[in-house]
Amino acid sequence: MPTVIVSTIELPERARELLRGYDVALYELPRLGKEEWTSALSRAEVLMCWCGREFDLASSINSMPSLRVIQTFSAGVDHLPFPVIPSNIEIYSNAGAYSVPVAEHAWAMILTLAKGLHRQVLNAREYLGNEITSPRRVIESTLLVLGTGSIGLEIARIGKEGFRTHNIGINRSGRPVEYFDEVYPTNQLLDVLPRADIVAIALPLNKYTKGLVGERELRALKHGAIVVNVGRGDVVKEEDLYEVLKERLDIRFGTDVWWIYDGHEEIPPRTPLTALPNFLGTPHIAGGAQRDIAEYAMVRAVENVIMYIRGETPMNRVDRNDYV
Repeated sequence: MPTVIVSTIELPERARELLRGYDVALYELPRLGKEEWTSALSRAEVLMCWCGREFDLASSINSMPSLRVIQTFSAGVDHLPFPVIPSNIEIYSNAGAYSVPVAEHAWAMILTLAKGLHRQVLNAREYLGNEITSPRRVIESTLLVLGTGSIGLEIARIGKEGFRTHNIGINRSGRPVEYFDEVYPTNQLLDVLPRADIVAIALPLNKYTKGLVGERELRALKHGAIVVNVGRGDVVKEEDLYEVLKERLDIRFGTDVWWIYDGHEEIPPRTPLTALPNFLGTPHIAGGAQRDIAEYAMVRAVENVIMYIRGETPMNRVDRNDYV
């Protein structure tokens, strides 16, 4: 019997070609009529999805009695309805698929903020003399990365190889990671924050990281610190961020990720952050704005499903205890 795979989106041809070498039945929901859709879900062993606006997993899970594996196209899985997903279903993320473009975007924001390019100032004296725009040194600075996974590691590599940064990492265990000179567990974050010239947040959102960076952490930043967030918006407390940035114009903050309200990321946010002169925002485009990046991520997700089909252990198994 073939392995029945249901994708909630149309896959690129390269992904379909990979699956043709195996005994599978692939159904792409956008190509199906209503009756075919229902039949495909009832037989699905593997579901590939963003599981966001394109597919309501919470209302559909009971119509998939044969489901054994959920493979996301996204790196983050905080949007999944974990309480309604049966415990026998394995969940795999697409972590690492977007690490290079997201790290590049993080550095684009770091350099933009460091050189004061987030504000248009065409008078040299004003540009150089204003705390909001005066250029800051990046070479040989201290870089603190919250999250040492694939994105955090790539941010650290670019820093080390491109700007000779001294890299400090924060992860849950404090285990050493390549390209980091020092790594500390999360409970020591406050101890190392005052040392950082640049802080890059590359954490997933789960019950351990939600609201990790609040008023206390933001006020611990050294004078002139640059902070960028390419992880998840809700790792940082929005109200606290607004109040601290409003008072401390020496801090420059950039984000590509925003805060979730009523199940959706709101851009712009509910606080007037975007009106602050020391704030830079981009509309969550670091990971998948270009077609080639999105196609690469989809192919990578299919390659992980193929590992399951072969009887191997797929990568990026999600521990649901991190979310419920």
